[in-house]
Amino acid sequence: MKCKLLFDLLAMVAFACVIIVIAGQDSTAQVISGVVRDSNGAPVPAARILVENDAKSDLAETTTGTDGKFSLRFRREGRANLRVQKAGFDDAVQSLPEAKATNIEFVLSPLNASAPTHVAPSSPNSMELEDKPHFTVAGITDWTAAGGHGSDANLRASESLARETRALDSKPTGHALISVDSEIPLRAAVMGQPDSFQPNHALGNFYLQNHRFVDAVPLLGKAFALDPSHYENSYELAEAYEGASAHEKARDMVRLLLSRYDRAELHRLLGDIDEESSQPLAAEREYEKAVRQDPSEENYFDWAGELLVHRAVEPAIEVFTKGAGAYPRSERMLAGLGAALFANGQYAAAAQRVCDASDLNQADPNPYLFLGKMEQVSTEPLPCVEEQLARFARDHPENPWATFYYALALTRTKVSSAKEADTVKVEALLNNIIRVDPRFAQAYLQLGILFSERGDPARAIESYQEAIAADSNLAEAHFRLAQSYRHVGENAKATHELQIFERIQRSESAQVEEHRREIRQFVVVMRNSPESNTK
Repeated sequence: MKCKLLFDLLAMVAFACVIIVIAGQDSTAQVISGVVRDSNGAPVPAARILVENDAKSDLAETTTGTDGKFSLRFRREGRANLRVQKAGFDDAVQSLPEAKATNIEFVLSPLNASAPTHVAPSSPNSMELEDKPHFTVAGITDWTAAGGHGSDANLRASESLARETRALDSKPTGHALISVDSEIPLRAAVMGQPDSFQPNHALGNFYLQNHRFVDAVPLLGKAFALDPSHYENSYELAEAYEGASAHEKARDMVRLLLSRYDRAELHRLLGDIDEESSQPLAAEREYEKAVRQDPSEENYFDWAGELLVHRAVEPAIEVFTKGAGAYPRSERMLAGLGAALFANGQYAAAAQRVCDASDLNQADPNPYLFLGKMEQVSTEPLPCVEEQLARFARDHPENPWATFYYALALTRTKVSSAKEADTVKVEALLNNIIRVDPRFAQAYLQLGILFSERGDPARAIESYQEAIAADSNLAEAHFRLAQSYRHVGENAKATHELQIFERIQRSESAQVEEHRREIRQFVVVMRNSPESNTK
């Protein structure tokens, strides 16, 4: 009894501290929290929550978690509305009272449910049952069955872009990482009521949101044992199992939930689990089911990304194109489409899509980095790239890759007179990179190429040596240094550098082959289009 009183006292002290902190914050700030449900009472995850003023300018934004709950804080100035958006549902809007803390519950109605007599035109943000894809993934095979476009450098670049496209898949959870200070009262609550559902679930959710998956599993598991019908806790337990690499347990939990609720988010999570446990064909099936049930931006992106990373390039283009049509403001959808087009050898079209992505959010470096990689392996200038990379370098002077890729784009200038003028600028940009980061090997390498083209082998050799000092495994630096040594008659040194180059190439090739064997390729059967039947 004394122990319980002590923990209750600790919890009260911690709660009082939280109240004191909140009381000392900006008095004009308003805290909004609540839950979003569908007409059947089920939570709606990944719904977009917007706080708008009278002019419909966004004041704050967040998304709901898997439990349909949300919370956000914003500075209030005048009247404000709260808008909820979710694909497949009508928007819900509610005027916000001026209370400092407000809790609101939204119920979303299916799209057009309020006007059943009105037949709306078909929307790109839907995938009807008859709107079947023009492909079937029939199986998987070894990577050697996959073709590529362009040189080996282009193929490697496209594989790199595919992996980085998948990395853009940052799923919204609706929760920011919670302060470690919040752990104290949560742990106290569990110790005070070890056999109560709510304390176990709350602390398990805390660990899950902070990516402490191993710590989350026993707590969420205990909560599941206490209330196996609680959907939110069961879903979070599956997420915790996945994060802790307990794939079979995660899969079993999701399948149990699917036997009760056939929901898109469960198919998507099962797809994630299958991909992580090296079952890509099963993952592709689940991602497609998720899109058919809920054609959300997240579901389109996951399906297309899965196709792309397993080199089902034409299907990936089809799904990314459908997704970009449904969500034209999604920069990652456009960037993914660009990566898929690049993998298909459509370099100019690929660059244009990624340029469009960079225009949507100029502060995001990812589309620019995609453009830089495309430009690096391109044999000729790509449309819009130089202009976009110039903006990247101007807006992000702290990022050496921004300056480097812009310098690289300037070297692609076709007109000789303009190119001569640009080489001076390129040299200055590369030297600026080195001043900021003396270990930036690629900058030294490009300086060496620049000096070699000017007919200055001595300075070229010096730059190549600096590149190798910064990165001894930079194969191209050894190769070009060998060429420069041979140019000045130092054949023994040239032979030595070539031997190093060949050793690095063999090692890199072995690593690439091993990676390709790990990433199995999809075997795709394309349906004949009407156009192809008339040719």
